[in-house]
Amino acid sequence: MRSTLHVSIRFLLAWLFSLSLLVYADSTLQNPPLRHAISLYGEPKYPADFTHFNYANPDAPKGGRIKQGVIGHFDSLTPYIDRGTAVAGSYLMYDSLLARSWDEPLTKYGLIAEKMQLDPDNRWARFYINPLATFHDGKAVTAEDVKFSFDVLREKGSTFYKQFYQDIEHVDINDVRTVTFHFKNSENRELPLILGQMPIFPKHYWQHRDFSSPGLDVPVTSGPYKAVTVEPGRSVTFQRVENYWGKGLAVNRGRHNFDVIQYEYYRNNAVLLEALQKGEYDFRIVVDPREWHDKLNDQRMVKSNLTRSSLTNHNPQTLTLTYNSRKPILSDAPVRQALGYTVDFNWINKQLFHGMYQRAHSIFDGSDLGADAAPTTDEINLLKPWPKEVPAEALTSVWRSPGSEADLSRRERKRKVLALLNQAGWTVQNHRMTNAKGQHLELEVLVSSPDNERILLPVQKLMQDMGITLKIRTVDIAQYIERLRNQDYDLVLHTFPHTASPGTEQISHWGSSTVDHHGSRNLAGVDLKSVDALTEKIPMAKSREELLTLVRTLDRTILWNHYVLPLWYLPDWLVIHKKSLRYPTNPAPYTLDLSTWWYER
Repeated sequence: MRSTLHVSIRFLLAWLFSLSLLVYADSTLQNPPLRHAISLYGEPKYPADFTHFNYANPDAPKGGRIKQGVIGHFDSLTPYIDRGTAVAGSYLMYDSLLARSWDEPLTKYGLIAEKMQLDPDNRWARFYINPLATFHDGKAVTAEDVKFSFDVLREKGSTFYKQFYQDIEHVDINDVRTVTFHFKNSENRELPLILGQMPIFPKHYWQHRDFSSPGLDVPVTSGPYKAVTVEPGRSVTFQRVENYWGKGLAVNRGRHNFDVIQYEYYRNNAVLLEALQKGEYDFRIVVDPREWHDKLNDQRMVKSNLTRSSLTNHNPQTLTLTYNSRKPILSDAPVRQALGYTVDFNWINKQLFHGMYQRAHSIFDGSDLGADAAPTTDEINLLKPWPKEVPAEALTSVWRSPGSEADLSRRERKRKVLALLNQAGWTVQNHRMTNAKGQHLELEVLVSSPDNERILLPVQKLMQDMGITLKIRTVDIAQYIERLRNQDYDLVLHTFPHTASPGTEQISHWGSSTVDHHGSRNLAGVDLKSVDALTEKIPMAKSREELLTLVRTLDRTILWNHYVLPLWYLPDWLVIHKKSLRYPTNPAPYTLDLSTWWYER
């Protein structure tokens, strides 16, 4: 009897222990652990008790002023809408839920939200607002403000945000400092990080104002800087907020060091460059090697206390010639392919840029994201279902930019252009490329800087020799932005703003859902089911390897359809700055983070 009772007790204890494990597991699922950071793949680089990012100098002195030069004009302090032109540096005024680290492909750490919880099944994300977080008027940041920010961006923000948040089902306010976002499905693993980069606006300020309307009233914000002087179209001055609520956080330590950040506006690049050499401003990123080699006078730089720095850029950064395929004249891929042969990169690079540019063969050149080798088995399997949209050679060959073949003569270029255009129904009649309707092949390339005209003049000449008319239209930056928003262009020089970890934004760049919307970022007018399928899968990637496979397959699909012509990229950031400006010894690899620089007396 005692033996039987002993066995029963042991069985009962084992059963209770198993039950407790189940209850614990269920409670863990219902109440996941709090996190200090979110990483798309693997664990965050920095632990919960980290003191600063490695690319920031925690001992950097505070103080001083930095002045930068900008081309154009502005009429808005709100950079999140499709109307008006936002002032340079306006992002300095706004804090987001989370802060990105720029030495990891994609990880974000607590900022306005000090902690997060993620549903293990990726059905929701919960953010806990830092009790220290306040707006510049002293009012605390609340869950109401977070929900309001989400709603106003989706309803009145730019087209980008409306698409960016389309997988969010609804938002719950749990208490004054806790908010939960519920997802429509569990497939988009990037959603918590997407929400983390959302700027937070004060409901009490905006609820009776028109968020979608540009204006120069200084808004109430919560970031490290606030605008203190605004001269419409001429300059704006931001001052560091002395009692900024987040200055003691690890993500901010060693950052936001200048007391004053000022932007001065100039008419064009020639005036801007002259002002730099006179010492009128302190910092400039050089994107044109001609400036670096030809236009900077070393003696004047010494007199103005200027120096040069070169910092490695690990981001994808390809400049492209982007074709607006919405235009009937550019709707055929062979026409777009033919135009690629009119760009003689080697001549342009040698004659104009001292050979400093690297030829690009990918939308993502300058990183490991580009499809620079033959497709893998996984990539082939992703391409195979779309035989009408992906040519057979894409399954076996590496794409190379048209006209990049070694030692391609002018005559050979012309022969290839004529063959491709003949394939699309164009022939030369009376020295002009003409189609069956009697239309001439006339195109306009839209640029916002006269400096770009020099790049395009040799292209224009080659096209002219082949019976193609290319008009170069230079407009000011405001007109340029509005014409892009209205899709009023044939061709543009454009660098797509990719990061080291592409995600949901690829739908904005290439997806068909916004192709005809005002303000669409799909500049090329891509409308392919294969591309839609790939851009929808990219945010669902469960590993870096899977992400690379999807992005490279997207790269191949865009390129083999000739929606853009990759031109070139610079492997480094070329910077001219005052000698009194210092930066950390190990700068961030994925951004030129001026917030980590400082003024040394």
